[in-house]
Amino acid sequence: MSAGISEIREKLKWHEARERLLNKIHPELNSVIDIDKFLDATVQELGKMMAVDKCDFIVMHDEEHLRVEYEYIKDPSIPSTLHLTLSMKENGWEMSQLSTLVINDTTRDEFDEKLREVLQRSGTLSVLSIPVMFREELLGILVFHYCSRFHSWSEHEIKFLSSLAQQTSMALQYTRLYSRMEKGAEITQTLLEITNEINSKADFTDVTSFVLKKAVELLGASYGTIGILDADEKTLKTAGAYPEDLLSRRDINTTPSLDKASLKTLLDKKVVCIDSGEQNSTYTAVPSFFSDGKGSAILSPIILDGAAYGTLNLVWEHDRGTFKAHEIELLTGITNQLALVLEKNRLYSELISLKSELNEEGEGEMKMVGISKKFEKCVELAHSVINSNATILLQGETGTGKELIADFLHRNGDRRDKPYIKINCGAIPETLIESDLFGYEKGAFTGAESRNIGKFELASGGTIFLDEIGELSLNAQVKMLRVLQNGELYRIGGSHPVNVDLRVIAATNIDLEESVKNNRFRSDLFYRLNVFPIHIPPLRERAEDIPLLVIHFLDTSKKKLKKLIIGISDEAMGLLKSYTWAGNIRELENVIERAVITCTRRVITVDDLPEQIVGHPSAENNKTVTVEIGSSIDEMEKHLIAETLKYTTGDKKRAAGILGITRKTLYRKLKGYELL
Repeated sequence: MSAGISEIREKLKWHEARERLLNKIHPELNSVIDIDKFLDATVQELGKMMAVDKCDFIVMHDEEHLRVEYEYIKDPSIPSTLHLTLSMKENGWEMSQLSTLVINDTTRDEFDEKLREVLQRSGTLSVLSIPVMFREELLGILVFHYCSRFHSWSEHEIKFLSSLAQQTSMALQYTRLYSRMEKGAEITQTLLEITNEINSKADFTDVTSFVLKKAVELLGASYGTIGILDADEKTLKTAGAYPEDLLSRRDINTTPSLDKASLKTLLDKKVVCIDSGEQNSTYTAVPSFFSDGKGSAILSPIILDGAAYGTLNLVWEHDRGTFKAHEIELLTGITNQLALVLEKNRLYSELISLKSELNEEGEGEMKMVGISKKFEKCVELAHSVINSNATILLQGETGTGKELIADFLHRNGDRRDKPYIKINCGAIPETLIESDLFGYEKGAFTGAESRNIGKFELASGGTIFLDEIGELSLNAQVKMLRVLQNGELYRIGGSHPVNVDLRVIAATNIDLEESVKNNRFRSDLFYRLNVFPIHIPPLRERAEDIPLLVIHFLDTSKKKLKKLIIGISDEAMGLLKSYTWAGNIRELENVIERAVITCTRRVITVDDLPEQIVGHPSAENNKTVTVEIGSSIDEMEKHLIAETLKYTTGDKKRAAGILGITRKTLYRKLKGYELL
């Protein structure tokens, strides 16, 4: 494997891990909005995914002490440090020293000796410590321990976990915000609704519309917008608005400019508050936001990868006075939830890009998409005969990709610069197939006014691909056998043999051995063709390849159709994975292209899939839940909820609709039955 492929595979591994964690931790726990459950689940999931021996979350117990509040332990034999308190002052540590710490060997690496004592007492051999910061505030420290062996932390691991720490800080800040505002029923209800909306929608546009509406209503603003920050031009380009008809108003500036002070504040990841009635305002950008020069606004930065990407803006078309601290904190929390959605959307796009890059790096121009064992075996066999002159027989159902394998063999072999002739034996009339394949001499039959060179002769020196070889007539099979045996043919009407040097690749979707038994195919020709058979598995036997193929076809279709689509919903992907695909890859490609055409959003959903897939028995129509006699009412309800969520592939909004209850009730029951 080349260094390029290894590098892409490594990146892909960590991108996929990051996506799984974002999907697993944030949706499940933000919907409950419980700090203890959130942090406990975070260390449990991170510990398991990283396969470490121990994972801690350390908090500031007070101004001078650190305390281990949450802990994952792989093996009970590993010493627990839960509730261990460390004195900053006694150990001579300062807050400024709490940066990312990478120690591969606690016995040899150079670092603080007092920390070495603490780690060795807990049996730690290798450790990675990452501070969880929100803006400039330390929320905690994530610590990963190896106790059973030494571990050298890779660049990808450190980058992955640092990114997760950043996402965790934003989710934790939102959870703390909810807890502090528990007494305000309207505020907490809105925060919960925003979280539930984010968890149930994959499309960023849908989420932003909902969030803007809720933020405007909660804080009593005139309108709200999403702005993309252009630091060079010192402007905010409006990318979304509420009310939805706002941008059609002539008095609304869709690209407001920023003065030097407001731009610096946003780049410093701080909120900008503008009030035209304030005489000594730091910011002079008021006329850019308000048509008559009067009004108030809050600009809250959307932070991605530690930098301001854009802003969530609330505008009042009147002077409303000084903004209260809790209002600014509330909008900051909502903005961070938007940043999480944007991060997940961006991550999905990067996954698509990496997987496409992996396919291109691995196979050049050929898109050999698949990771299943059966498909990899097929590709291995193809690689083993790339430069061989042996006759190859490709066997597989219609639409499995036989022609793709044939193309791959020719374009990567020694004959790549020689002729490559493709013949569909089933598409040529029996009366013409002999003249088409072998050619004819002048005067061989009525109308033969000049010599015609056949396809076999044209392909000499290169490769000939005989698709649907099982459709050849018995008469044509005799002449085909002579070419394969002796490397020579006779044109119709010719008396002298013509020597040809060919590599023959044949393909069939029928059982040739059965055809031999039924006397529809010559046994001697079958054995000549069956020198090196390659069986290409049907798509139903390589279900793990479906997500990769979907991403590949989505990428090619959106480019061809010039559509801005970033991905596909989990529910839609679940239906595609459970479908039986009688037409195999060709059918899947057609379904994805159709979905791209009909899709009106940035993410393909179930609504974009054809009825035969949505209504397939193994997916949508499998609505039976079995319970054991003697089960209690609570046991039956718990089982019903769990099976319904499995049926909807985790879509809680849809599950609640099927069960006939509200999402709030569903979340309460999930919490009660410990299904979260």
